[in-house]
Amino acid sequence: MSEIVPVDPAITIRAETLLADPDTCKFTVSQTVYPGGPFFFDNKERAIGSPLVERLFALPGVANVLVTDNVVTVGKEPSASWSELKSAIGTAIRTQLLTGVPTILDTPDNRSFTGVLTSTRDRRSSKHEVRVELKRECEVAMIPSGEKLTLAQGDAIVVTQALGGSFTVRTEMGYLVRVASLDADALGLQDAPEQEAPGEAGPFSLEKVIEQLKTVFDPEIPVNVVDLGLIYVCEAHPLADGGHRVEIKMSMTAPGCGMGDVLKADACRKVQGVAGVTDVDIEIVWEPAWDQSRMSEAAQLQLGLL
Repeated sequence: MSEIVPVDPAITIRAETLLADPDTCKFTVSQTVYPGGPFFFDNKERAIGSPLVERLFALPGVANVLVTDNVVTVGKEPSASWSELKSAIGTAIRTQLLTGVPTILDTPDNRSFTGVLTSTRDRRSSKHEVRVELKRECEVAMIPSGEKLTLAQGDAIVVTQALGGSFTVRTEMGYLVRVASLDADALGLQDAPEQEAPGEAGPFSLEKVIEQLKTVFDPEIPVNVVDLGLIYVCEAHPLADGGHRVEIKMSMTAPGCGMGDVLKADACRKVQGVAGVTDVDIEIVWEPAWDQSRMSEAAQLQLGLL
């Protein structure tokens, strides 16, 4: 769930509770909090010397903090409530930024503990993570910004999700990135069972389009875009040449999510492989805003929301 945290008019902060871990909330700030990162703090002692993080750990219920550029991700204790904590965190961020004092003491000691917040669900399934060394240079998309990043041959990474032919991996620096199916060989996983199968032959049907869309997965949440409720419209229109034009309107789980173009391209490629499809038009829409009520019951069960 995403909401605007009321702070100084000159500084806007959007708070988004993560679906995969309700005890983790991402605060996206309208200006840089601290350049670079990620910088991870899992206790008050490690926060000493970093003013913003000290402020956050002073709030009852804060368990860990991750700072990267303009994003502050906070994990809370299960017994704490976001109802008041979100506002207090937003105020702490705004107050620190207004002081003009650097938010983090950037030292080698801090960087040595750089990491990424891991959800309770991820920790329970950590035995499924695969550690590999890149076989070649590979371009990836950072999650959730969608920015392009090139990983070098020999980089050690951890594959945290392999669904629909694409891969979510964690880098040595703690970044979460998406590797496209065409680059599976860079992971040494070109024969992975999650690789997509060629489109089926035979007559066109909208059901086949939906089935292909079910092979497109959110890189942060192990649920396909159909069951997540991101597909708002999926229509087929016959063309004079006997083919069909498929028009799709889809949204993202958070406004302005940078992975929109990545998932759009993935969906387009999958649908183009359906028999009888000659043209695909996919539009990313933000109205009406997505919320959890759009998820299928199966998806809610899978994520522990029911």
